[in-house]
Order: sequence, then structure tokens, then C-alpha cells
Amino acid sequence: MPYPPLSLLEARIASYELGYRMQTSAPDTFDLKHEDPATQKLYGLDHPATAEFGSQCLIARRLVENGVRCIQLRHGGWDAHGSLRSNHTSQARAVDRPIAGLLTDLKQRGLLEDTLVVWGGEFGRTPTTEGKVTGDKRGRDHSPAGYTMWLAGGGVKGGQIIGSTDELGFVPVERPIGPNDLHATLLHALGLDQHRVVFGHNNRDEIPTNLGGEVVREVFV
Repeated sequence: MPYPPLSLLEARIASYELGYRMQTSAPDTFDLKHEDPATQKLYGLDHPATAEFGSQCLIARRLVENGVRCIQLRHGGWDAHGSLRSNHTSQARAVDRPIAGLLTDLKQRGLLEDTLVVWGGEFGRTPTTEGKVTGDKRGRDHSPAGYTMWLAGGGVKGGQIIGSTDELGFVPVERPIGPNDLHATLLHALGLDQHRVVFGHNNRDEIPTNLGGEVVREVFV
């Protein structure tokens, strides 16, 4: 039997109570001092290059354990229009170990199968040098046509590559997947039908993928 709709007063009380519960549980959730040394080392908290993002990944695992349903981590600084090699080397060094630690820890605790991990950005980099600079100062421009996202956990079948670009990496030539397809796929992984998730926007009912998008079913088989 569906729950009766809340009155405005009941809805406001419920939101205040939720805010209180979040505020009172946050200090313990964000306190990493009680994590054992082996776990801290797994996430790279023992090294200056990985400590910051490692702490974020470890907090993400603790949030998952506490029932938080959507968690976003951000690691900026990849926009390498110049000095791409040194930039991407340092950026990759900062995130690779923490990401591996997060996936390992979630799997060891039996949380990965129910947790969908998505890694990516809003665009890639061109396969060609930007400008006329030489040496390590060379960089690459934005490339919205061809780039990679990866998924783990949450029912995803690992160890596969879906789609490919041309030999230079400019544009997709096999199984192109757009942002709307990814969005539909994420909703499907969460058990939601993109065509039945309706929200009000500009006085009309819309769905998240109103510009199109199909579930990439190869992800799960």
C-alpha cells in the first residue's frame, strides 16, 4: 500500500530531522584516525602524493557503509593545454593508488557488488599537439568526440572494452556511446527505467534522458 502524501508541515519536520541525523553522524564518519594502519596504507594515506585523494576515497567507503546513496569525488587539474606529460604524470600518481584501494576495500567488505563506481570526466584530450610548442611544454586541446569512461561493481561485467576510436583516437568508429547512453545505463544499474523517472521542469514533465539514450546492455553481460 503506498504511503499517504506528507503535509507541508510533516515534510518540513522530516527534512529537519534528516538534517539533524546527518549532522550528528558526520563527525564520526569523517574521522579517519580509527582506521587501522593497513587500511590507511591501502588508500595511500602514508604518502604525500596520494594522501589527499586517498582520504577522499576512504571517506567515500565509510559513507557507503553508512547508507549514503550517491557520492561524488572530484580531482581537478587535468586540463593540460601545456606540459601534458608532467601534468598527467603527477595527476595519475595522485589517484591511481587510492582508486585501486577503494575498489579493493569495497570488494573485501562485500560492498562492491551493490556499489556502482564510475570514473571519468566531461571530455578527453586530442591525440595531436596543441600549438607550436615543443618538448615537455606541449599540450593537448579538449576532445569531446573520443574519450573513455570506466565502470566497476554494481552488476557490471568487468574486463571488457566496449567501442573503439579510429587509429589516431579522434572519433569513435565502433559502438559509439554518448552521454545520454551512459546516463540511461547508470539508471538501469540502479534499477530505474529511464522512461519512468519523471520530474517537473519548466512546467512540463520530463525524463532524465529526454534527448535520447539507450542502455548499453553489454555492460552487464
